[in-house]
Amino acid sequence: MMCSPLPGQVPVEPTVTSNGLTAQGAVEASPANKTSTEKPTECRKRKGICSFLMSVWKAMKHHFGCCCHSSAVDVVEPFIPPPDLDPEPDPDHSAVKPNNESFASLFNVGQMIGSGGFGSVYEGTRKFDGKKVAIKQISKIYNNHYLDIPGHPAPLVTEVALLLMMRQEPRSPHVIQLYEWFEHTHKFTLVMEYPEPCESLLDFIILNNKLDEPTARVIMRQAVLAVQHCIKHGVFHNDVHAKNFLIKKNTLELKLIDFGCGQLLSRDGYESRIYRGLPTYCPPEVFTDTRFHAVPTNVWALGVLLYEMVNPCSPFGNRMEITQAKVTFRNSNLSKGNNNILAVLGAGLEIVT
Repeated sequence: MMCSPLPGQVPVEPTVTSNGLTAQGAVEASPANKTSTEKPTECRKRKGICSFLMSVWKAMKHHFGCCCHSSAVDVVEPFIPPPDLDPEPDPDHSAVKPNNESFASLFNVGQMIGSGGFGSVYEGTRKFDGKKVAIKQISKIYNNHYLDIPGHPAPLVTEVALLLMMRQEPRSPHVIQLYEWFEHTHKFTLVMEYPEPCESLLDFIILNNKLDEPTARVIMRQAVLAVQHCIKHGVFHNDVHAKNFLIKKNTLELKLIDFGCGQLLSRDGYESRIYRGLPTYCPPEVFTDTRFHAVPTNVWALGVLLYEMVNPCSPFGNRMEITQAKVTFRNSNLSKGNNNILAVLGAGLEIVT
């Protein structure tokens, strides 16, 4: 059976492409087809959301003190991105490449470096200059979801569609960049930037148990900016957690990855039954209400992330703990500033809902 369409999506009938591929899935209604007028209250609400996210990282910048005596890393200065991002192999990729020959002529595929529910990721190199890239392969299966986005005549598989939206100017150094993508008979191949040397933020947190507050401040600032950038581009990541960030250990540069669970931003929210993010980062309204919304979900996830960085455990372990939302701090050395930031993130759920 096919999965139920996501909010804003409509089912599409299987179609046969020129290479014999049968494509199925659900198509997101194009934002261009929706009304561009909003009620004054909606406009004020969106402005309040942006102001709130900005206030979170500003609060961390000015009030996040340091009372810990251990340091996870030597470098704690905020990461300052370079003036320009790396040049892309294909700065204006807009067409499907339906065969494997063009990909094989451009890239070499190395060892696997990760896998998940939406595909496997491999190290790779670009043949003409040896540049390292990350190559993600997504199998074509019956329940792939497709999105209809402006500028593309045909629906695109979710991760490709959202990453193309994230490539619109201005770009963010805190979000992974898509270089090129290819469509084959049985899979999609995405070629993305590969920050090196890097590891998942989850591995970094586990290795450096209870990060000191200056380090957590640098990481958290970038996480907030990454999520805010997605919202401004009309993208709801829907799976913000420590494993979906890559971090450079020597500079603390952070990048948000894996948009496979993402959706187009909708002011009407999403049905709780189709929440697709990590259960331990799930906001309480998914269990208590019929709908959840993008910004409150992001705020909740950022709060869980901050807690995990400065405490030796996660704040919630099951559905009951999430709905009760009672937080116990396991790190007695936390400063007042840190506790205040966690309180601000929690209060944000009431501000934006």
